[in-house]
Amino acid sequence: MPQAFITMTKKLITLPAPESGRTSRQVVQSYIFTTAIYDFNVYEKRVLYNLVKLAQSQIEGVKLSESLYRIDHAYKEYVLIELPMSDFLTDGEDKNHSRIKAALKSLHQKTFTYCDDGVWECFSIIANPRIRLRSSRVSFIVDARVWDVLLDFTRGFSRYDLEVAFTLESSYSMRIYEMLAGQTDPIAYSIDSLRKEFGLEEKYRLNKDFIRRVIESAKNELDTKSPVTFTYRPLKDGKKITRILFFPVRHPERFPKDAFFKESIRRYGSGAHLSSEENRMLLEIGFSRTGIRNNLELFLQCKERLDFIYELALISGKARDKRNPCGWCIKTLKGKLDDLRDE
Repeated sequence: MPQAFITMTKKLITLPAPESGRTSRQVVQSYIFTTAIYDFNVYEKRVLYNLVKLAQSQIEGVKLSESLYRIDHAYKEYVLIELPMSDFLTDGEDKNHSRIKAALKSLHQKTFTYCDDGVWECFSIIANPRIRLRSSRVSFIVDARVWDVLLDFTRGFSRYDLEVAFTLESSYSMRIYEMLAGQTDPIAYSIDSLRKEFGLEEKYRLNKDFIRRVIESAKNELDTKSPVTFTYRPLKDGKKITRILFFPVRHPERFPKDAFFKESIRRYGSGAHLSSEENRMLLEIGFSRTGIRNNLELFLQCKERLDFIYELALISGKARDKRNPCGWCIKTLKGKLDDLRDE
């Protein structure tokens, strides 16, 4: 696929930042969308996070509750989405829903500009938002091309935790978290490219102001709330700072624990966290579906810190000769993680 770019252009003033606290799950997002050019507020980002979550549920074949969710592809030009309004709110937030209404209206009035294969197109991000007030259900339509971008992994993808993203109160923190959540090695970005991607070409024109108001602000919030944060080093061309080298920093102890697993497993099953290939290999080793769910936290730690598919392939070959292949698999994986902690 030829290189594409996405620009999301604002038509109206957006909304204030929210409060925090939510449980959810890991999602995979197309890197085209991660690096898109836009300036959204926190509630608008939450609408998009839910689109990513729903798109991934279809990729992985996760069966969503039909009483809560609807993803209807019956229409050629667009996808009909329906979901609970609570999916846009964090625990303890106000329930008057005024911010969600304003975010849906704002997104309805923003354009999504996409250029690919020599064609320039401009269309709404979402359309026809509707809230059924008695049931607190939200529906809207998404252009099929927006949905396709969410599913386009030809330029790579980023994996991040939706629970963490929902707790963040700054859209800059959200963007940088998305960019770094799947990174283990240092990565450099030019300040000009970040300023463009964040929709800040008319703000913080001095690079030192951009670093202080955007990078430092995001770092402070991620340091406090996120299992993935960063340190950074400004890089100069001559005497001028032009790039930022990010060093991802991981805090495994901050990764979501029991409440996250119980709620997400209840809603989505292990398929919300493990790929179809990982599930297949665990089943071949001898795990039941219940066994996979009971050991999901261990498997997610392995996904985070090990080459999980490679380790499962090694274990699968050796587990056939073991009296208790599942127990031996768990012991082996725990040993691998202990070795990393000792290092």
